[in-house]
Amino acid sequence: MVLGSLGWVGFAPFLRGTAGTFVTALLAYAAKDVLNQALYGWWLAAGIAALASLGVARWAIASGHARGDPSWFVLDESAGYLSLLALLGRPELSEFCLAFVAFRIYDMAKPWPVSTFEGLPGGIGILADDLAAALMGAWTIGCISWFVKLGFFQA
Repeated sequence: MVLGSLGWVGFAPFLRGTAGTFVTALLAYAAKDVLNQALYGWWLAAGIAALASLGVARWAIASGHARGDPSWFVLDESAGYLSLLALLGRPELSEFCLAFVAFRIYDMAKPWPVSTFEGLPGGIGILADDLAAALMGAWTIGCISWFVKLGFFQA
């Protein structure tokens, strides 16, 4: 439960997923220089978080500690946010912040197609909706970047 709740962050009194994502963002930003220099550093971090999330989610369900997506389980948010950073390449501070906002919007609102992944069986559905939110967040940030480069958002 300690790993799945990111060191008990998942037991925050409110906005547990946001709290888990925020802690992940702080840790990821602190490790940014190492992850930006390492070959596939962001993908490795996202992959480790995703595998750990899947494993802990399956354990929580099998041991009776959880049904569905338990509110205390925020390691899936960590995997989703790190996946979004991996999709951005070598993110800078502004991208960390934009990724946080985009990921939380898609993860909380769960628009189609994000919502369709929640229903997958076992621990897969717990993780899959967060990975879908990461893809949608990366798409959104890519569109914003494209519009900025075209000059649509000039001061």
